[in-house]
Amino acid sequence: MQASETERKIQRLADCGPLKAWSVIVSVLGDFCVARHDSISGRDLNALIERIGLTAPTMRVALHRLKRDGWIQTEKKGRDAAYRLSAMGWRETQAVRDRIYAAGQPSTGPAQMILAPPSVTAADFTAVLPKTAAHVAPRTAILAGTAKGLPSDYWVTPLNPGRAPAWVADAIAAPELRQDYDRLSEAVAAILTSTQPQDTLSLSAIRVLTLHHWRRLRLRHDDLPDILLGEDWEGARARHIVMTALDRFPRPAPGDLAA
Repeated sequence: MQASETERKIQRLADCGPLKAWSVIVSVLGDFCVARHDSISGRDLNALIERIGLTAPTMRVALHRLKRDGWIQTEKKGRDAAYRLSAMGWRETQAVRDRIYAAGQPSTGPAQMILAPPSVTAADFTAVLPKTAAHVAPRTAILAGTAKGLPSDYWVTPLNPGRAPAWVADAIAAPELRQDYDRLSEAVAAILTSTQPQDTLSLSAIRVLTLHHWRRLRLRHDDLPDILLGEDWEGARARHIVMTALDRFPRPAPGDLAA
């Protein structure tokens, strides 16, 4: 792959969605630091962030924010610094790790349809449901998992996985979300089907951008689309191609990025 083509494909991947520096850094630390006290050097982090297309000043502002908010810790190492997730940052990233790195569809769990009596207001109905519930009609919602703590006069009935009507699919996975998944799949596929760059920094930039956009989209919803829409919805197809890319572009060894 010529240098210009590498740049073009990395830029296409970068353009799959917003690149907020603080969020990208969390993606990097969550991916590269596989053990609790692993860290990444400032030189490596700076080289990677700039290869992605963000600036050094932007990175410094983001690091300051993450340190202020308790997400990262800094350790001086000679003239350089090393960055790692704090206890809180580690806990938060580990809490979603299975959702981010799962190679297959989530185990098919229960999905429940919940109907409230006509006397219940929309506000009261929303208040008693988890935030992840998908509202499909007035006083009607679908929820992944078992419904708990609902009033006794609510009707809760299980749903069998299958081909959901388009209007239900739109309610549990918005068209914009599905379009974003398709955009990511197409950008990653273009890289996987072309000659790969040889330098570690470009390969790592591809890995980080792929993972970051996947993480950003996957954390926007729970397992409900996977349970009801199955293997052929856009998120499931994106999972397959993203996991293929993560296998193709492994994490670099410490110190390789700025070498």
